[in-house]
Amino acid sequence: MTNKNNFLKKSWRIWLINKLLSSKSNIDEVFALLSEKSEMISEKKLEEIDDNNENSLIRNIINLNEKSVEDIMVPRAEIISIEKNQNIKNILAIIKTEAHSRMPVYDQNLDNTLGFVHVKDVIKNLNIDEFEISKILRNVLYVAPKSPILDLLKRMRASRIHIGLVVDEFGGVDGLVTIEDLVEEIIGEIEDEHDADDDIKFHKIDKSRAVVDASYKLSELSKIYNIEIKEMKDDEIDTVGGLVFFLSGKVPKTGEIFKYNNSLNFKILSASNRRINTIEINKEK
Repeated sequence: MTNKNNFLKKSWRIWLINKLLSSKSNIDEVFALLSEKSEMISEKKLEEIDDNNENSLIRNIINLNEKSVEDIMVPRAEIISIEKNQNIKNILAIIKTEAHSRMPVYDQNLDNTLGFVHVKDVIKNLNIDEFEISKILRNVLYVAPKSPILDLLKRMRASRIHIGLVVDEFGGVDGLVTIEDLVEEIIGEIEDEHDADDDIKFHKIDKSRAVVDASYKLSELSKIYNIEIKEMKDDEIDTVGGLVFFLSGKVPKTGEIFKYNNSLNFKILSASNRRINTIEINKEK
């Protein structure tokens, strides 16, 4: 019975993550279902759940509908940003130090934000003689502090713009919010707005081994190794990271290895306390 319960918990987590983050799903239907289920969960039942992560996840889902953007935003004073006239050397230093994938770019101050820059775009343009940050700027979303979290999540999913500036009634910037902030209680890799165009995710080592990003599509992996991955259909899992998370039921630690159907071994090469980053795949002979 315990194994069955664990399986159901894993399946439910993966289903929720995919539904929240996929632009193809109807988020209103998802939260209507969650609201219905949450009414069946009493405080006493929550206290009986011995898995702290599971307990926190359920609590956050129940309370999510009541939260606004200002509850989870990064305050203005803590925003890591780039002034439009900074040279490439300084920009690279900021990227190396802060390790953010997306940062706003401003003219004079944050109240005059021009857009945001993605680290991938900077790297791709390193060899250009006359680097101009204005040529790789992306649009940001603007949102009011009292906007419901779910409304912004819908906008980000629809626009595939995963960074927003929180502005007051005078247009001043109060804070910053990313899609990671919106679903920080839900563990998993989030597809970035440029990931759909990024094909450098599969690095072949030899005939049986490869290194992949956690966001690498299971459909592609299935073709490469000529194996059926039933979880793609049965549990709506789309990525390698999602499958590994399904197998482990938690965010695994670097170095952990998970076996799949006696055909593939997944070794975690890089993971933070919130997500899986890089995975080595070894096909058994």
